Amino acid sequence: MKVVVFDIWGDYGHFRVPYTTSSPLTFPIPSKTVLYGIVSAILGYDKNNYLEKFQENKWKFAIAIRNKIVTTNIPENFINTKAVKMFARMPKGKSCRTQINLEFVKNPCYRIYATSLNETILEMLATYLKAHKTTYTVYLGISECIANFKYIGYFNCQEKKDDNFVEINSIIPFSSLKNSSSIDFLKENRKYMKIHLPTEMKPDRELTQSEDILIETNGNTIFAKPDRYYSISDLNENIIFF
Repeated sequence: MKVVVFDIWGDYGHFRVPYTTSSPLTFPIPSKTVLYGIVSAILGYDKNNYLEKFQENKWKFAIAIRNKIVTTNIPENFINTKAVKMFARMPKGKSCRTQINLEFVKNPCYRIYATSLNETILEMLATYLKAHKTTYTVYLGISECIANFKYIGYFNCQEKKDDNFVEINSIIPFSSLKNSSSIDFLKENRKYMKIHLPTEMKPDRELTQSEDILIETNGNTIFAKPDRYYSISDLNENIIFF
């Protein structure tokens, strides 16, 4: 199997938790649907139908946390565009602005591993990343969080199985584990978090699949016994796709 690997980072990231309203929270990592958007921005897919390119499990991703997860709250002014026709002339006596505290991930950095059933498209992605080119601006969740990226390489990865604990560099979907004892929680300097992350969405943006994910928020590896994992020998890294 071929895999494209790249790092992506920024000053801030906001991956909105969909069930929050007045005080939007953020996931600590980009969801799979966010990664669809990042790949689409690089390759130039239309924002109105790019999700069609990712149906039927054509793409799989793995994510490694490179910087410690730290969050901060920043007040944002939202404008009622129905009441405000011209931003330079705010109507008096109307509630035109609403200030909301948004939660952001501060100094996020992730290593993304991408693979696709269409190897031609995967090679195109590698070409864009290697040249540090995108069709549209890449950002981390929302347009205010512009991102930078670095191409790591285009590698072969090999599927493996092991009955012993294996050092995993990526986040781990719980579906890849038999039970909670499949994680070695006694390793030092590690802080674990369980999150529920959107993973699949229809072109009309109806959520069709989500999954429980285990992350290590300090950016350290996780020792686990997954059903299967993938090894990238050139990087000496083990990952689990979702």
